[in-house]
Amino acid sequence: MSPAACRDIHFQGIAGPVRLLPGAVDGTDALLDALRRVLGCWPHHISPSAPEGETPPGFLVEPLADGAFRLHGASPEATDFTPFHPQDAVARLRPGYSLEPSLTCLACTLAVELVAAYEARHTDQMGIHAAAAVRNGRAVLFCGTHKAGKSALMARLLLGGWQGLGDDMLALSPAGELFSYGFAPRLRLPLPDCGRLAPLRGPDSPYIACQDDYYLCCDPAQLPMLAWGTLLPVDAVVILDRLETSSALPCGLLPQSRQDDMRDVLLRFLLRDGRAGLALRTACDLLQRVPCRLLRYRTLDEAAGLLDDWLAADLSSDASPPPPSAQDTAAASFHAPPPPSKDGLRPPRAFRRRHARGGHTPPDALPTSWRQRPGVIFRQDDGGGFLARDEEAAGRDGRVFRLNGMGCALWQLWEEPGSDAELAALLAEAFPQAGLSRIRRDVTALRQRLCAAGFLEQADVN
Repeated sequence: MSPAACRDIHFQGIAGPVRLLPGAVDGTDALLDALRRVLGCWPHHISPSAPEGETPPGFLVEPLADGAFRLHGASPEATDFTPFHPQDAVARLRPGYSLEPSLTCLACTLAVELVAAYEARHTDQMGIHAAAAVRNGRAVLFCGTHKAGKSALMARLLLGGWQGLGDDMLALSPAGELFSYGFAPRLRLPLPDCGRLAPLRGPDSPYIACQDDYYLCCDPAQLPMLAWGTLLPVDAVVILDRLETSSALPCGLLPQSRQDDMRDVLLRFLLRDGRAGLALRTACDLLQRVPCRLLRYRTLDEAAGLLDDWLAADLSSDASPPPPSAQDTAAASFHAPPPPSKDGLRPPRAFRRRHARGGHTPPDALPTSWRQRPGVIFRQDDGGGFLARDEEAAGRDGRVFRLNGMGCALWQLWEEPGSDAELAALLAEAFPQAGLSRIRRDVTALRQRLCAAGFLEQADVN
């Protein structure tokens, strides 16, 4: 295959170009035009493919006769590991490709892969699967589970006077600054019933970059998107919770426990390179600085109205405390933490030493003791805590582990080596109503999970 028949798109900050092979139906120009509309905010230039031995591609797009595409070199999303034409020097990439059934799917997957490639070279940023928009000079980070309505709400906000930082993929620095890739919303079809979305209806809409039977990609050039590379500090975090119309839950911008805030934000980080410790520190620092609210809504107009009213107020005075979590109110249950020490966080170590000196270790104590593994980051509040491996430590695995109140107490007891039986005996005295056998089972189960995640290690206490 001749390199002259191919075209290269060189995206800023990406080592190798995206190489487009000639299309089986519409040709390279049609494919190029569609990708440039979807990814148009990312600075780029186009050139004929380089001769053999120069500028090897980072990605290869192969159009198929049925309108589908193969995206080669996209290892994080690869579904097939058959090499593509190994004899063709133009297409020498690591084995693996993803099969994209439509141009819309191709554009979306390529956007994810470009972000992963960019962040592999810019390790001061972390990818986050979220959306962000600006209103009244304030940048709001929107998080939510799958089908929470992030993209549809983003489109509604952008068509209603907001400015967009990006939909679905952003980067967040440890200082809490958002980095925009300029991605416009990708909407699931059919569109929700909302008058503000009327400009997106119809195949001839100038707001549509491409669409298939299931998704619609908006054209960032037709929406008030901020430039690629825009850096803005986060002023507020909003967790989306879209309700069914039959739900009896109240709508509004509601406080929730700090544990739930942390969980909802941490789940959005893309930790492909194992930077779990950095993500944990970043999320913890961010949620200590800015207000976070749960947005429960039924319609897009209702959600937009709630957000506009909230941002019209002074966010610096929005300091209402989150509601108590289940662990906070269960003072007499097994899952409540042991009595706090003077600093309010650590369990009383004298309590443990008293047992060691008094010879209260049960006769069936296991010979194996366990302790905290070095390089683990621990963050705790009144509702529980989180663990993550330090990203600079060997053997990083990219996991963030959530602990309830009892888990936090056990974690802090593991500052010193201890066996399952020893720790169970300590906790049984503090919580006699739980029963020693139940406590022993729970201690062993948690210890096994923390060992598997790399947070505990075997200790030699001879």
